[in-house]
Amino acid sequence: PRFLRRAGNRVMLDYTRMRQVFLNLVKNAAEAIPETGGEITLSTAYQHGVRLALSGRDRRHVLPIVASVADNGVGISEVVRANLFEAFVTTKVNGSGLGLALVAKLVSDHGGAVECDSVPRRTTFRVLLPVSERGDARP
Repeated sequence: PRFLRRAGNRVMLDYTRMRQVFLNLVKNAAEAIPETGGEITLSTAYQHGVRLALSGRDRRHVLPIVASVADNGVGISEVVRANLFEAFVTTKVNGSGLGLALVAKLVSDHGGAVECDSVPRRTTFRVLLPVSERGDARP
C-alpha cells in the first residue's frame, strides 16, 4: 500500500485494488452511455466534515475523500439499485454481476463506502474514502 497525500493528511490506498475499482466503474459507464453523445465524467473532491454510519460498524466514520464516475446513460432502475452491490446482480445480457460487488468489497476493505445515484441520463457512483491518522499503517 502507498499513501496519497493531501494537505498534510493521507489516504492509505492499495493502488492495484483501487485501480480495479475505477476500471470497473469506468467500464460500466462506457457500456451504459449512448453510442453517440456519450459522456463519462471523473471527478475528485475533499468534503470537510462528512461523516457516515457504515453498516456493520458501531460508529460514524469521517470519509472526506470523494472520487466520482458519472455517465449520461439510460440510468439504473430503483429495483436494481436496491441490490446493486450484491454478487450476481446484473442487467447485462452477458454480465456476471460480479463487478460492482467487487467494487464494494475493495472500497470497504479500505474503510470506505460506495454510493450510487441514478436517473435517466445521469448515473453517478461516488467512492468515499477515509483520511488515515498519522502513523496509521493499516490499509
